[in-house]
Amino acid sequence: MEILLALLLFVVGHFFGAYMFYFFHRYIFHGPLGRYPLLRQWRAIHTSHHKKPNDPGTFFFPWWANLSIWTLAAGLFFIAPAFAIGMGSFFGLYAYRHRAAHVGADTASGRHHRSHHYGKPTANFSGAYPFVDKLFGTYELVPIKIKKP
Repeated sequence: MEILLALLLFVVGHFFGAYMFYFFHRYIFHGPLGRYPLLRQWRAIHTSHHKKPNDPGTFFFPWWANLSIWTLAAGLFFIAPAFAIGMGSFFGLYAYRHRAAHVGADTASGRHHRSHHYGKPTANFSGAYPFVDKLFGTYELVPIKIKKP
C-alpha cells in the first residue's frame, strides 16, 4: 500500500509541476502577473528567450526564482518526498524537451513548443505536454518548418 501511495504522489507531483510551469508561463511570462515589480525580471528573461530562442543564456530563471523554487522543493521533500521527486522529474523532463525543441526535435512536444515561439506566442504555454494546453483551451498547433543547419 505504501508503494502505491508513493507512486500516486510521484505522479501527482509530476503533473503538479506541469501545471505550475503552465501557470507561470501563461500568467507571468505572457500575462498580467509579469507586470508586478517582483516578477518583471523573470518576464524580461523570458521575453529575451523569445527574441533569441537559441541563446542558452535566455533559458534560465533569475537567481531569486531558482532559490525560491529549490527552497519549495526542499521543503516539500521533507513533507512528501515522492511528491517532491515527482515535481522535480517534470522539470528535468521539461529541460530536456525544451532544449530538444530548440535544436529541431521533430516530436509532438518539439512541434508544440516551436509553434508557441515562431507561430503564436499567445497559445501553447505547456512546455512538455500538449494535452495541458488542450485541457485549458490554449492549444493551437501552428505548423512550423524545422530549419536544418
